[in-house]
Parts: sequence; C-alpha cells; structure tokens
Amino acid sequence: MGERFIVGRIAGLQFFSVPQFGTRACFRLECPGPDFVPCCVAGDVARELVASYFEGNLIAVNGDYEPRPSTASPMTPWSPRFCVHVLRSGKPSGLPPERQTGVPMTDRSGSP
Repeated sequence: MGERFIVGRIAGLQFFSVPQFGTRACFRLECPGPDFVPCCVAGDVARELVASYFEGNLIAVNGDYEPRPSTASPMTPWSPRFCVHVLRSGKPSGLPPERQTGVPMTDRSGSP
C-alpha cells in the first residue's frame, strides 16, 4: 500500500511494555468526519509518543498499513492497523519541521 501521511486527534491511547520487544502503544487517530484509523507504534516512536503526546492531541503521522499475515486463514477476519513510523505535532510550533521531531521532513511533492 505504500507510505501514507494522516492527520487527526489521538483517542483511546494505551501504552504497554513487552519485555522481549520494548515499549508499544496503540490508539485511534480520529480524522475529520466519522472516520478513524487504528494505529500502532513501537520502539523509539512509542517512546517519543509516551514523552510528548497525550489523549486528544492533534498529530500528523507517517507510516503504512500492516499487511495481512501470509499465514492467516482466509476465514480469519482482518482489520489492518496503521503502523506509525514518524510522529509530528499537528499544530505549528514556530520551529522548522525537522526541529519539531528530530527527523528531517522529506518533500512529498515529487519535485526536486
């Protein structure tokens, strides 16, 4: 499906720690209208979420949809989750984008 960019409000935020894999989090990203996107984060991105974001915050995320496992039975219901790779504040802070998250913002327009 490829990398996507989504903006919305954090809802249903849950953090948990898995000893073998570290910090994890899941939440719904509530977009304008009745839509929401189930999201998951792990590792450094989850630690950034724990430290900097709260329920109800407006955020922008980059990531992609988790594919259906190849071992899953065709009869198993599958609801894909959005795996977040980059978090950004959804409201302007006055700082350049790369200073807001520590990750350079790439040009998605396709122009050089």
